[in-house]
Parts: sequence; structure tokens; C-alpha cells
Amino acid sequence: MNKPQLKYSVVAVAMAIAAAPFAQAQTTSPEAPATVYVTGSNLKRTDKEGTQPIQTITAKEIRESGAATVTELMRLVPSMGTDQNLDTNDGGFSRGVSTASLRGLSSTSTLVLLNGRRMTPSAYADPNNGNSTLYDLNSIPLAALERVEILKDGASAVYGSDAIGGVINFITKSNYQGREVSARMSANDNGKFKRKGVNFFAGTGDLEADGYNVFVTGDVSERDRVLRADVKDIKFDEYKKLQNRYATPYGSTISNSPILYRESAPNSGVFSATQANAADRLRVTLGCDPSRVLTGSTAMGLAATSVFINRQFCNYDLNQHLEGISDGREGSLMSRGVFKLGATTRAFAEVAYARTERAYDSTPITINTTPVTNFTATGIAPSYQTVLPIGHPNNPFPNARASVAYRFENAPRGTETTNENGRLLAGLQGTNFNWDWETAFLYNEARRQDSYKGRLYLPTLRRLNSGSTLAQVAADPSIFRSTESNDKASIAQFDVKANTTFGSLPGGAVGMAVGAEARREKLIMRPDAELAAGNIYGLANTVIDGERDVKSGFIEIRTPFLKNFEMDFAGRWDKYEGMDTNFVPKVGAKWTATNTLAFRGTYAEGFRAPALSQVTPGGAQFFLSGLYDPKRCEADEETPKPNATEADCNKSASGTGGANPDLKPETSKSYSFGILFSPNTSWDFGIDAYKIRKEGEVALGSAFDALRNEDTNPGLIVRDQNPANFVTDAQGRPIPGTGPLLMVREPWINQGAVEVRGIDLDVAYRKNLGSMGNFSAKLTSAYIHSYTLQQNPGDAEHNLAGYNAGLVDWNLSSGMDLPRWKTTISASLSRGAHAFSGNINYTGPVSLARKFDNNTTYAQSFCHYAPGVNAGTAVNFPSASAQIPGYLAAFPDCSVKEWIRVGVGYTYTGIKNLALTFNIQNLFDEAAPYDPRYGATSGQPLAGYNEGLHNPYGRYFTVNAKYSF
Repeated sequence: MNKPQLKYSVVAVAMAIAAAPFAQAQTTSPEAPATVYVTGSNLKRTDKEGTQPIQTITAKEIRESGAATVTELMRLVPSMGTDQNLDTNDGGFSRGVSTASLRGLSSTSTLVLLNGRRMTPSAYADPNNGNSTLYDLNSIPLAALERVEILKDGASAVYGSDAIGGVINFITKSNYQGREVSARMSANDNGKFKRKGVNFFAGTGDLEADGYNVFVTGDVSERDRVLRADVKDIKFDEYKKLQNRYATPYGSTISNSPILYRESAPNSGVFSATQANAADRLRVTLGCDPSRVLTGSTAMGLAATSVFINRQFCNYDLNQHLEGISDGREGSLMSRGVFKLGATTRAFAEVAYARTERAYDSTPITINTTPVTNFTATGIAPSYQTVLPIGHPNNPFPNARASVAYRFENAPRGTETTNENGRLLAGLQGTNFNWDWETAFLYNEARRQDSYKGRLYLPTLRRLNSGSTLAQVAADPSIFRSTESNDKASIAQFDVKANTTFGSLPGGAVGMAVGAEARREKLIMRPDAELAAGNIYGLANTVIDGERDVKSGFIEIRTPFLKNFEMDFAGRWDKYEGMDTNFVPKVGAKWTATNTLAFRGTYAEGFRAPALSQVTPGGAQFFLSGLYDPKRCEADEETPKPNATEADCNKSASGTGGANPDLKPETSKSYSFGILFSPNTSWDFGIDAYKIRKEGEVALGSAFDALRNEDTNPGLIVRDQNPANFVTDAQGRPIPGTGPLLMVREPWINQGAVEVRGIDLDVAYRKNLGSMGNFSAKLTSAYIHSYTLQQNPGDAEHNLAGYNAGLVDWNLSSGMDLPRWKTTISASLSRGAHAFSGNINYTGPVSLARKFDNNTTYAQSFCHYAPGVNAGTAVNFPSASAQIPGYLAAFPDCSVKEWIRVGVGYTYTGIKNLALTFNIQNLFDEAAPYDPRYGATSGQPLAGYNEGLHNPYGRYFTVNAKYSF
């Protein structure tokens, strides 16, 4: 079967992003030479390539990409990992947010800036590794961008925490004059995945002539919901053949026709049935429409041992609620102004507001025969298990208690998430005494409103065990409740920085920049009142109320020792409240060997401070499953001790991420070395090799470790204190402290390490063809040479590049996919009023082979989806899956295939003030490759494709019209 990944739960294109190796920072002024600030430094420099690799995406390239959102644009960048968050479907704790992950080092290690200053993390507290800090790309208005600068190097020495993997700086237009409106629409060739939007942009005043410039831009858009059943641009035939997609309408055996189970032994609380004893212990009702009555079979994905094999039941179609993409709406408004206060001083201000709404469908809620954990704001509420006493109107067994599996088909369903982001920036900048200086105050606030529909209200539900019938409870208006949480995150920051030049070296003057910041971070997450009181069935709380102050200082120095050799030095001190002062350095060098050849390199140390949610009491609650309780089960992990049950050996319980004030920042060391070659005015070549190692990653402590070490770590395990439920000794006496497991507290700890090594390749060509126009072409490629992940100190480190991390090393809980190659190639031709573009995007394959289990290296690697025994060698494959018959015959290389898409674009500007752009992504309609991990087992969403690697849009059309006046 699929290995369960450790995911905590709460219930085109290429050209647009290819950057020349000599990436230049764009300015709104055509004057040259110019001095600019480039992402990664506070030093002002001439407009040329520096010591570190930076990719620039211009507004023209954004338009030609066909990307409708910032999230789509970032997915086209080859250096982005597959471990980002996407808001297309309900993502549990990260529902409604979209993030970026440079180098596959997680969202927490990729710092996102807007106009050079950090954004506030969104109001989330996701306990899953790599998700504790989420910068929401949805809050950035794509139409307002002048360019995007991506620093693919560690930058903590300049920007502080979260910049271990790199920095993405979204830079908006400035000094804009005029007015423009635009409209856009997109959809695939099946008319699905529709998006539409309008934008306006207006600016007035010339900064130099009038002494001011003010612009305002607004954008509204929406996307249509697409059912999963209507997603056709996947490898449909392969999926249908290997996974019986739509072979039967089977969804679930649980419907509003009750299925009742007899208690296996008096007062045991265990209600189950097997094929052998079903006549005595199982009663299936068939009160549904006859068209919904099915007979169970293995073709449905049911196990051969299922009690429903060859048995009729009322089917509930889950597919009707599964989504390829959810309904969504976005809106943003942004204004920026600059005012001259004199010959050398300017004032500037920026105001922005963004709002995203997401509505996700879900299946109506069910109750089943096993106990369900319930939560209060501070812990756990009494669990709920449906137990129908003898004589209950719904109990068909005259001499035994019963339980029931039942779906409240009349329940409201779905979740809704609204994220709002407000930003206010005001400051001054000027030049005095040979110093360029700037100071500003920033306030950025993110609010999230999160709601669940159709949850069960426990005071009403418990009446079922007191004599009320299922029909009575289901018809009671008070049974269904909607919950709503209102969360807020904010930063308030004051900063001052200045730079100057002084002295003289053979290569020029020494540059120096200094600065300081003071920042207050806040996170408030308060659950619904009824949920906090423990009155909502099976739903977790997230409760946080914390704030902290951060103080920072930095210095940068550029030393042009020779005309062809320069070095940069940077250092930053950060003091997080409750932690020791942290200092990280960075050094870079560039040697221009000839007019056409240059070498560059950097060394940097970095850090990521624990998120506020990880050091503040409270946190996210979640559900744990598959736990072995050593106090209630024997060492074989299968046999219950006296007075325990089999459920204690495969236990479900609640969990919470305990705050740990002793956490240390994650630390990193990164290295880069690049070669830049420009043999003539037409060609540029660049290659950069890098290595980044991050240690002391902050992650949840293991529930298994907490259980094994319960006696030496008091307080981490919460148990039932009723002596009647204790395990008994040989004399039948209860053993104190051995009650059934209720909750595990998993404090955040520093553990493990990740290291990535790779190469970035950039090639650019440009040529003036005279009367034929201007031609350009670019290639950007990212290659992962090595990716190692150490989950716990002392674990073996294996190269995971080209594989799925959690499959190639069975010890790892990571579900990350690591294709070795991601490449974009593009070309464009501009001639008068016509501009043509074409591109190719390549995503490499991902192997699903198994090679390691921590320190064990298998004598023979094998496919995760191989049968349990290799017929040729009779080698037993540990935990191999055989749930997809015929997979190896269809995919003998045991991999998710590579994906190649071709895109074309055309822009026409021959009508005064009007620009028309037409774009086709995936021109040849190349379907998303089949991935057996998605939809492989009964109860999983029908998909067949991996959204982290691919999309199911198929051939996709975008039309944009812009009118300027």
C-alpha cells in the first residue's frame, strides 16, 4: 500500500521566467549608466552582475508567460521545489494559502519581500514540517509588478530569518504616469479551469518635473470550480486501466442507510464484523434508492477480506464532492506615492489591501463505530462513541449493545477561507553628507476567517446513546453547527539604513551600508466558542496568542581591490526576544578574468528563527493514528496486555505541538561558485554551482518517542484516569498510569538536517535581425545533483535526488518529490506591432523505487508498487505495495514520467493605445503524467496526477486586452 506520509490533519511560459546569467535590475528610467539597489544587498551599485546569482523576471516576461497569478508564475521557475502549498484544494492546516519553496528547502526557508521589505507571515499555525511560516503569494497583485527578483543564495546576513534558501522580491511599478485598463480571460480546450479578471492602473505626476508621483492600481478576478470527475487532461487511459477509474460508481459503504455492528464482547466497546461472523454481528439496511445499491467487490478497491465482499450496501458517491480546483475570488488595491521635499529629500508612502476567498466542498459528515477524540481550547473533551444500549430503537440485536456507521447526508458541507492582507508603509529618503539614507515605518497585517459547515453538535449527538433515534437526531436542527475562527498576524517595523562610498582602492571607492531594524511580530488565533468549549464533534482547535520583539543591525562593505576583482562582506545581528543574539556573516567575490569571462562565488551562514507559533503556549491540535502504546501492548506491538484491546496497538489519539521556549534557530551554511561567459554581444552563458546545508531543523517531536519515554518525560502523555480501564497485572490488579491513551504532546525540537547541491545553468541569445525585427532566446535550467535529508540526528543520509524522499528511504516521513532536472527554453521575435514567443517547459521524472530504510541498504532496490515477492529472486520486499496490478508491466522503470509542454504567444500593438495578447500554454495538450500514488486505494480522492509536479489544465488559452489612455 502507499506509505502514509506524516501529514498532520485538522479533520509560456519558459521565456517569461528565463533569466540571462548577466541578470540586470530593471529600472523605469531608460537613462544609463544608472545606480540601483539589487535584491540581496543594501549597497548601491552600477547596473551590472554582482557576486551572487539573481534571476529577474520583467513585466513583459510575466505577460508572455500566460500566468494568471503570482503562484502560477512561481511554479514556472525551475529553481522552485515541489514542496510548496497550493490553494486549489482544501489543504487542511494550510487551506487557502499559496507559498513558494526555493531549492525544495520549504516555505519557511524562502523569504518573500514586497518592494524590498518583508511581508508578514499569514495567520496560520500549520504543524507540518516546513509550514510553520507561510508567506501568502495570493496577497501580491500580479498586474502591479514591474519585475520579480529571485536571489538564489542564502541571504540571512542581509535580510535575517527565513532567507536560508533564498529571497523572492516582488517589485511594483513606480513613477507611473497615465491610465490603463485591462481584461483577461482564460480556460482550457474543454472550457474548464476558467479564470477571468479586470485591472486598472492610474498614475499622475512626474517626480522630477512636478515633484511627485502617485499611482493606484486595482484588480479583481475569479476562478470557476471544476469537479475532479471533469478533469480530463491527465493520462486518463492509464489511470482508468490501472485504477479502475469509473469502473464502478463506488464511493463509500457509509450512507444515510445505517450499518449496525454488534459488540464483540460485553462492555468491550469493540464493534466489528468479519466475513465469518457477519451473520451474527452485522446488519446492513438498504433504505436508499435502488440505483445506489451495490454489491461489494475487489474491483471497487475493497480488500479481499472486507466484510462487504459479495454483500449489498447503499453506496454514497464521494466523487460528486471531489474538486480539481475550488471556487475562488480575489481582489486587490494598491497605491504608492513619492513626494519631493527638497533637492535631496523625498517622502514615500504605500498602501495596499488584498482579499482572497476560497470555498471548498467536502463530503457530509459521518459517525462510525470507534471512539472519536474531541477537543477543548486547552486540551481534550470527553470522546464520543456511538453505543446503542439493548432495547434502543435502532439496535437490532436483542442481547447485545450495538454501534452504527451513518452519514448525515442532509448536513451542510464544505469549508470557507477568507484571507485579507493590509499593508501601510511611510518613510523618508535622501542624500546628505555623501550618505544616501532611508527610514520607514511598516505595518502589515494578515487576517484569516476560517469556517467549517455541517459539524456535529455533541450535546445533541449524545442523545443518540440515550434513546433518541438516528432519524430524530438527524432531523433535529441543533445537530449541525458551523464553526468560525478569526485569526490575525502582524508585523510593525521601523527601519533605518544608509550607504556611502569612501576611500580609494585600485578598483574604485569602498562602498559601505549600515542599518538597523526593530520589529514586533504578533499572532493571535482564537477558535470558535463552541469548539473551544468542547462541543463540536471531532474538530481540532488552534489557539495562540503571542508576540515578540526583534531587533537587528547589519553592515555591508564592498571592496573593489582591483579593477577586475571585488569582494562583498556582510554581517547581521538579530536579537529575538527570549533567544540569544544571533550573528551571521556572508562574503562574496567576483573576478573578471577577461572582458568576456568572469568568476564569482559566495559563502554565507544563515538562520531561521522558530516561528512565533512554535515558542508560544498553545498551538495547533491534530489527530494521530497508527500509534503503538507500549504500556498497553506487548513488545510485538500487536498483542494487547490484560484489560487492553487490539485498538491500543494501533491507536488513534489527539496530538498538539507543545511550545518549546528552549528552541534554537535553524542554522545553515551555503556556498556558490559561478562562471559567466559572454563571448560577444549576442551570447551570454552562466553556470552556478551551489551547496546549502541546513541543520537543527525545527520539527515536532515524535509521538512514538514520547510514548517510549513516557516515564522520563512526565506531562507529555495524557491517559484515561478511570481505574476500570487500567491494564491489570498477573493478579488482576489495575496498574496505575496505564489507562487508554487520550493525547500526546509533541514539543517542538531542533532535529535533523537537509543538504542540497546542484547547478543552475543560464544561456541567453539576442540578435537584431534588421527589417525582420529583434530576436532573443533563453534557457534556464536547474539540476539537483544531491539532496540528503536526515530526519533525526544520527540517521543515515542518502542521496534522494530523482526520487520521492519517503519512498526511496522508508525511514523518512517526507513526501517530497525531487526531479533532478527542471528546464525552460524560450524564444521571441518582435517586429513592429507584432511580437511572437514560444517556449518549452521540462519537468524531469521521479522514481518510485525503494532503496533504503535508514541505515539499511536493500540488497536489491525494488519498485514500491512491485508485488510482495520478486518471482525471479524470491526476495521478500518489505512493505511493498501490490494494490495496482499491472503497474510494473506498464511502467517497468517504476517512475512518474517526465513532462514536456510547449507554449506560444502573440501580442499585437498596431491599434493606438491597445495591446492584445494571446497565449497558449501546453500547445500539444500533453496530459499530466500518471502517478499511482494519487487515487491508489479505496477512500482516496480520484486523481491520478501529482499536483506538486504537474497540473491538469491541458491545452490552456489566455486572452488579455489592455487599453491605455
